[in-house]
Amino acid sequence: MKSKLHLAIGLVLVFTLLVCSVAHTAPITLDYWTGFTGPDGTTMQGLVDQFNKEHEGKIKVNMSVMPWGNFYEKIVAAVISGKAPDVAVMHLDRMAEFASGGVLLPLDDLIGPLGLEGSDYIEAVWNCGVWEGKRYSIPLDAHPNVMYWNKALFEDAGLDPDSPPTDRESFLAITKALTKDISGDGKIDQWGTAVSVGWPNFHIWYSIFYQNGGILFNETNTKATYNSEAGIDALQLLVDYIYEHKVSPENVQVDSEHEAFKRGELGITFNGIWMLSDYKNQPNLKFGAGPVPQWGSQRPAVWAGSHQFVLPKQRSSDMQKVTAALDFVKWIGNHSLEWGFGGQLPAKLSVLRGEEFRQDPYLANIAKMETHIYFPPFFPKYGEATGPIWDAINAAVLRAKSPEEALANAADLSDKILAGK
Repeated sequence: MKSKLHLAIGLVLVFTLLVCSVAHTAPITLDYWTGFTGPDGTTMQGLVDQFNKEHEGKIKVNMSVMPWGNFYEKIVAAVISGKAPDVAVMHLDRMAEFASGGVLLPLDDLIGPLGLEGSDYIEAVWNCGVWEGKRYSIPLDAHPNVMYWNKALFEDAGLDPDSPPTDRESFLAITKALTKDISGDGKIDQWGTAVSVGWPNFHIWYSIFYQNGGILFNETNTKATYNSEAGIDALQLLVDYIYEHKVSPENVQVDSEHEAFKRGELGITFNGIWMLSDYKNQPNLKFGAGPVPQWGSQRPAVWAGSHQFVLPKQRSSDMQKVTAALDFVKWIGNHSLEWGFGGQLPAKLSVLRGEEFRQDPYLANIAKMETHIYFPPFFPKYGEATGPIWDAINAAVLRAKSPEEALANAADLSDKILAGK
């Protein structure tokens, strides 16, 4: 009887030890959310797979992808329900909104031991991860507005295909030379550039506006200041390209300029760095890509966005998961070369300035804007308060309002939004 009892006790002990051993060696599993639904999602999944392979038995990352359109509301719902992901990527201009709402975990006390320092990143992109003195995000990339030009059309117009415009004067001269009636029917069928009604006209306007020394809002973010000389000049310039200089067609619909460039009917276009792969894949399109011109009078500057890593708040913190999530973030930053080749500027300077990244002629040229990226001071109502600017630009380029009137009306609306009215 005693021997059977001892055997039973022994089996229980062995089973207990096995369970404890399995629990001890099981990998930490992280839920990772992104909005990368296109080719960038495939690139990111490849990086996640590589991370999981290198950390097998220690950390396993499960990536979930959803459209950006409902990504942000899902993050909020997940935090409220206690089912938040362990790590996520969000756009930089939304970070302050979510940090102020208590959705994100402050990272200042956590990143020190990992050796993450601002000197390792593009300065502007790193600095904007701070809200009210606390860091809430770690940058993955920057995606600036880029100038693309058709080298074949440059050559046909007697222009140097390797000397794109760099300022206001050269841009106007070159776009005039590129604007032609090719068919001879009295109608322009090849345009120098295209100012669209909608995306991405705000990005172009903002680049000129900031080059002029403009500031969107006052220091307390309670009043719009973009209806200034800097803002009016930037918008008037876009309008003049259409109606005075006639180097852009009227009423350009969103993405039609993108397609016209691919067809070889547009000399110069502006869009994000993410368009690079699409142009590379277009047969017989000989093009260049590089910094936007300095149209403004004060400084070189360019609009850019950024994807940033954040750690959504959990109901109860699991420091093992937090540490594992930050290990993953650091690893992705150190291995973001492929991410950059997919159409981004890696935020990590060691990757951005590395020889392998700079071997790509397009990316190397675009990366010259690294020190010219400027972000406004983002705040919770930033998105709402800048919305009227988009409408003002559209009204002006459609000649529904003058640049002065359009920006004045927009500023009044922004002030009401900022005042909570």
